[in-house]
Amino acid sequence: MRVRGGWLVALAAWTMIGCGDDAVIAPAPAPASKEALFERGPHAVGFYETEVSYDPVGPETTRSLKLRVWYPAVAGGEAPAEYSVAGIISLPAEGAIASPAPIAQSDLPLAIYSHGFAGVGLLAYPYGELMASHGWVVMAPNHTGNTAVDAIGEGFDPIASITVNRPLDITAVIDWAAQDVAGEIAGLSVASEAVFMFGHSYGAYTTFASGGVDLDVEGFADGCTEPDCSIFADPEVMAAYADFGDSRIVAIAPQAPAVVPDYADGSLAALKVPTLLQSGRRDATTTQTEQDQPAWEGLDHPDDLWVELPDGGHLSFISICDDLEKGLLDAFQPGNEDDGCGESFTPVAQAVPALAAYLLAFANLHVLGQEDWRPILTGEPLDASVEVTVGH
Repeated sequence: MRVRGGWLVALAAWTMIGCGDDAVIAPAPAPASKEALFERGPHAVGFYETEVSYDPVGPETTRSLKLRVWYPAVAGGEAPAEYSVAGIISLPAEGAIASPAPIAQSDLPLAIYSHGFAGVGLLAYPYGELMASHGWVVMAPNHTGNTAVDAIGEGFDPIASITVNRPLDITAVIDWAAQDVAGEIAGLSVASEAVFMFGHSYGAYTTFASGGVDLDVEGFADGCTEPDCSIFADPEVMAAYADFGDSRIVAIAPQAPAVVPDYADGSLAALKVPTLLQSGRRDATTTQTEQDQPAWEGLDHPDDLWVELPDGGHLSFISICDDLEKGLLDAFQPGNEDDGCGESFTPVAQAVPALAAYLLAFANLHVLGQEDWRPILTGEPLDASVEVTVGH
């Protein structure tokens, strides 16, 4: 079923959390309404950068990931956050504060973002800021060996290594959230047993894999054309490829998915978590015919939802079309005008907030169990730039 339309109005509410001398006055979630999804929530947004390390599979001994964290914070006089990629590229950070105190609330819901091939976790900032203002903690790792920094440095890791490391990175981040986050961001309490996962392009592959979709690993190995395909001879690596799914991930949202033809037969239909598929019909990198349509046709969960940008391209899911000066944009993304940044595409200033609104509502419904969001998700689209398919 396809539906079209616009969006409406929100209210605000407050609630008492705790009791006695330890009581904390904190904003309650806004009533479910379309307009609330496009506006900042009641919380200030904290931003924190750290590193997460773990023991990977294969020949590496230790793997370290740069990690960005957005979280609901107590407003104060702290300095604004700075968004920088390797000290070379800066992104706008007007909506976040550098390392403030988190709100005094336990078990805040957790979302994790996986960036695309040659991207960085910082690209999650429009989503991270919105979700954090509404009470979510959003974590976005750099997938070491497959980032924009690697592109201008020593180059990318072999694709076979990238593909096995990415889902393991996500599990390592959830482990860190469960065990170590409060030690670094004092007072931050995260509910790591029920996680929302989303990601763009190769990050959408990461999202599917972490959610429980299996690759056809033998076919993937047979198609390996890199000089270093020996990783497939490592039993530990092959065992990891056989089961990336992390049971703590309870809902996913792949954006502009990649690698779909390499998924094992039936693995999309067997996915046990609800999926919000987001795609652009004019995507020239991961096309609708080769990636989006097969992904949707393979899925079979009753709560799946497909949000399409009829005039969206591959770059419509991140904000670099607006954030980067043209020369820099052309250097990092040749052909960007034909894949989301050109005047004939939906402006990213419209597309990204619409996509973020769906992410927030979907996560509120399927992670937090807030049923009031269901009719909003499945009713008239939240913005004129999108079309929605409900049910298979």
